[in-house]
Amino acid sequence: MRDALNLFDQMPEPDLVSWNSIIAGLADNASPHALHFVSMMHVRGLKLDAFTFPCALKACSLFGELTMGRQIHGCIIKSGFECSCYCISALIDMYSNCKLLDEAMKIFDKNSPLAESLAVWNSMLSGYVANGDYVKALSLIACMHHSGALFDSYTFSIALKVCIYFHNLRLASQVHGLVITSGYELDYVVGSILIDLFAKQGNINYALRLFESLPDKDVVSWSSLIAGCARFGSGTLASSLFMDMVHLDLEIDHFVLSIVLKVSSSLASLQSGKQIHSFILKKGYESEGVITTALIDMYAKCGEIEDALALFHCLSEIDTMCWTGIIGGCAQNGRADEAISLLRKMIESGTKPNEITILGVLTACRHAGLVEEAWTIFKSIQTEYGLTPYPEHYNCMVDILAKAGRFKEARKLISNMPFKPDKTIWCSLLGACGTYKNRHLANIVAEHLLATSPEDASVYIMLSNVYASLGMWDNLSKVREAVQKVGIKGAGKSWIEIPS
Repeated sequence: MRDALNLFDQMPEPDLVSWNSIIAGLADNASPHALHFVSMMHVRGLKLDAFTFPCALKACSLFGELTMGRQIHGCIIKSGFECSCYCISALIDMYSNCKLLDEAMKIFDKNSPLAESLAVWNSMLSGYVANGDYVKALSLIACMHHSGALFDSYTFSIALKVCIYFHNLRLASQVHGLVITSGYELDYVVGSILIDLFAKQGNINYALRLFESLPDKDVVSWSSLIAGCARFGSGTLASSLFMDMVHLDLEIDHFVLSIVLKVSSSLASLQSGKQIHSFILKKGYESEGVITTALIDMYAKCGEIEDALALFHCLSEIDTMCWTGIIGGCAQNGRADEAISLLRKMIESGTKPNEITILGVLTACRHAGLVEEAWTIFKSIQTEYGLTPYPEHYNCMVDILAKAGRFKEARKLISNMPFKPDKTIWCSLLGACGTYKNRHLANIVAEHLLATSPEDASVYIMLSNVYASLGMWDNLSKVREAVQKVGIKGAGKSWIEIPS
């Protein structure tokens, strides 16, 4: 672009084609100088044409220059180009990007005879999506199809994004059918979005086949497939795809790195996690917050809490997510005292904990049996931290109290909960009844548990085990009778052959 500008400056009297070319180039490169050259044309008395106006409006769209955009709109009307489909399309884009969707819609509706131009359709469709009005975008897609308009790559890409937004698999299948019949399935933009769509549905096999069929694959297609594999339990495939990206020397962003680190965490694969860490150091991404948090999580879940702590203590700026990650890591590795200490340091640093942070500390207290510490933290959730406890916080606290045999406090906490206790809470209390031989409470909890989950086989199994441990044989017989009446299958059996 610099060479083009130098050549333009050397021209004694640039013609209209030269002006248009330089403005188009600057607009395509998102340079604010495009508007400067438009102003220069106007000052010199040069007339803008049907090519100049769209380029100028594109620059206004990029930089939110509504005032200048309106002025150009006026010039378009005066110059008689208001019926040009390219000018109409550019005006719709400009008003949409400047958050004046109503203005864009007026122009679209006013020029409905020209709506047969795909550029105009696409601009209005893009405007709806850019402003978050997916309902109208969906309606417009239907209108386009009924009008007989032929979709292009851009139309299909937006239509598929709308399907993803609404999780509308039926419509997505219809659009996919149109993509195939129109010959756009191998288009890398449309193909990438289709891969994202099927990967998010969990249809990894089809997404993989589509991915392998694409002649050109962009970073989006790689990222979408890796994310889908990681989300639906194909961690090994996600790791393999990541290694392919590395070997092909493709650009790997923070999103992909954080995903494959989570895969290493879920698989407890320290070796692959360390390989990814080496790659991150090589690329200079180690200072990125989301990457560091993922690394800390990976080392903690792989049991290398010292490495996780070492990474954490090297950070100059620590956000809530990172604090939460290391506290959760300490909880998972039985470092309850350290988790509590880190929470205090977090508050002292001026960083506010979130609900997940508190849950991590409570979990650490549960593993270590730190009842008083957990009680203090739980009671501070609203008063000190200004947070609203989740059901998980109550579940954790009830479990801590029950395991300590503090049934009175546990029952009082349950009665004061702002929502109905679920199966998890009653199971925690029932298990503790078995431990502390509390037959009376076991019967009370059993009634609540059966009312909450009357057809859950695991509930009957747990009741049977607790009644057996307490020697409550009559109750055990009743549970077995109930199982037969309800028709719940008993525990299954499997056989393996051991070679002699």
